Amino acid sequence: MADEPGEDEQKKRQSPPPVEFLRPGETQAPLPARDQPPAAWVPRPEEYQRPTSWMPPSSAAPAASNLPKVAGVLLIISAVVGMSGAIYNAVTLPSVAEYANFTQGNSPATVAFLQICGLISIWSQALAFLGGVMAFQRMNWKLTLVCALFSLGTLGFFYVEASLIGLIGLLITVRARPYFLT
Repeated sequence: MADEPGEDEQKKRQSPPPVEFLRPGETQAPLPARDQPPAAWVPRPEEYQRPTSWMPPSSAAPAASNLPKVAGVLLIISAVVGMSGAIYNAVTLPSVAEYANFTQGNSPATVAFLQICGLISIWSQALAFLGGVMAFQRMNWKLTLVCALFSLGTLGFFYVEASLIGLIGLLITVRARPYFLT
């Protein structure tokens, strides 16, 4: 009997209002005041409207510009030039004699440093491509700026052209800040 609620609890619980059947043409009587929900529960139409206090006036919005798209194209070109240079270097391997001559002339630290620079270049190419796509879509300026900074680390065929294109893309990204959505 401990599981069953006591009489006090049963008295506190209110039973649902009785179901009334109406004849066709009859209208339902208004609910008593105790059954009506408080006025605070009723949403008002103005609660569903967008607040306009935080929105800038339409005259203050900057005019549409192609700077983000230009920056995006330059960052994508930087990534593609870097990728094509990396693929070219991977396909045209040095001969065994050339590689032996290179490793004998340089210390192991220098060879390891050059390998690390190659890995940084590969990651920079991927981030430059991501930044180019985001700039083209005018998405997130901060992340696009970080990706544009990484585009400076891309290496191309002659080790400098992809970085220069990335630098131009970085400068245009900085100038295009007001035209990004966020």
